[in-house]
Amino acid sequence: MREIAHVGLTVQDCERSASFYEKVLGCQILDQFQDARIKVVFLKSGQGTLELIQHLTGQPEWRAAGVVDHIAFQVDDVEKETIRLKELGVSLLSDTPREVLDGKKVIFFSGPDGERLELIQEKKLTVHQEEK
Repeated sequence: MREIAHVGLTVQDCERSASFYEKVLGCQILDQFQDARIKVVFLKSGQGTLELIQHLTGQPEWRAAGVVDHIAFQVDDVEKETIRLKELGVSLLSDTPREVLDGKKVIFFSGPDGERLELIQEKKLTVHQEEK
């Protein structure tokens, strides 16, 4: 196995979700597909791809297993992005980012179907650490 090809996320409305991921997270539509039973939109996010899946004939029961807890998007400045999310009216799961894992900063928020999303800022290196 080399790398993850994409993450598939079941949504209620592909257009609404694609618009959210474009506007809020800067993703770009790569491709789309639709037939009588399913609609799919592929979005590019950095080196990764997010696949939005809308079941047009009702969601199959077997899709309930293996629920993804959240999808994380890396940012340079989580505080700045938190302000932008608030300005866009995005539903935050906490008021401010918090520090985790020895210097990383995160904030969680909800997507259009209630999916948990995360912004994560990697630990900033000091000048001394960068010279090593």
